[in-house]
Amino acid sequence: MTDGRWETRRRVRWGECDPAGVVYTPRFAEYVADAFHEYLEYLLGAPLQRSLEALDVSTPCKALRFVFHHALHPDDELALAVGVAAIRTRTFDLAIEGRLAGELAFEAVFTAICVHHTVRKSREIPPRLRERLEWDRARVSR
Repeated sequence: MTDGRWETRRRVRWGECDPAGVVYTPRFAEYVADAFHEYLEYLLGAPLQRSLEALDVSTPCKALRFVFHHALHPDDELALAVGVAAIRTRTFDLAIEGRLAGELAFEAVFTAICVHHTVRKSREIPPRLRERLEWDRARVSR
């Protein structure tokens, strides 16, 4: 964990890079989406899709924002730290930092919107998910 935030790691694969050996920009969205899903699985304590279905919720991306600080290359070991940035009625933001050997490579904010799993209409954040998001935000801010 970094500063108490939940963390995951991944290694940059050669196929994620252009011929010059630099990660393609769209791959960063995949890194962030993967970290988002792993983080929700951590919060809910069970396989993600089963947990979301039980809560009658899906969490598609409403917005995604990046600031890039450093290029990534094949075999770079990327640490992704995830923390709750905001919780609203139907949406929440996760702040995600990607670091190489402690150096900031990129920052991202992933905004998820909650929708009913079956009818695909927006809904309030389910109480269990809200409780877990608030718990983790409080835990990190101590």
